Amino acid sequence: MPDTPFLPPTAVRRAQATQAAQACEVVRQSITHCCALDHHHDPAVRAAWLANKTADHLAAWMAAPHAMAWGAYWGVGLGADRGADRGAEAGSTMVGFALLTQDKLALCYVVPQALHQGVGRALLLAAEAGARQVGVAALVLESTRTAEAFYRRHGYEPAGAVQTWAGLQAQPMRKRL
Repeated sequence: MPDTPFLPPTAVRRAQATQAAQACEVVRQSITHCCALDHHHDPAVRAAWLANKTADHLAAWMAAPHAMAWGAYWGVGLGADRGADRGAEAGSTMVGFALLTQDKLALCYVVPQALHQGVGRALLLAAEAGARQVGVAALVLESTRTAEAFYRRHGYEPAGAVQTWAGLQAQPMRKRL
């Protein structure tokens, strides 16, 4: 048997505003279930964070000039779908979402079941590649406490003082591409 690394059935594809409802579900699940270190299960903090995470807001952000979005899907390349490029069709499920706005990674979230499965890394690499394609020399983001170690592992460094808003903390970070 050849020494081939296991690759989970995940595909990362550009996402369109028409997929905003799926993206919204990913973002809301991730914030609610994966980011307890940030919201401490405080309903008021969580509600403030989720307030603008609606399908309408995500659709507008995805459709904005200079915005690029990606979805990560499970179920792609399995069985009858092998080799097909069907995105969210044919039983695949969006399990991660990333949004790039010019030189800023505005959103990068995965559902709880996709944590530590390479989905976040795949989304981050896609966003970095997209940024390079449009001439971005350095990518910036504001990391939650939950995701800070993830971004550090991928070459991001703190780039300023921690920001606080509505009981949440965000560490500005930067990476030269």
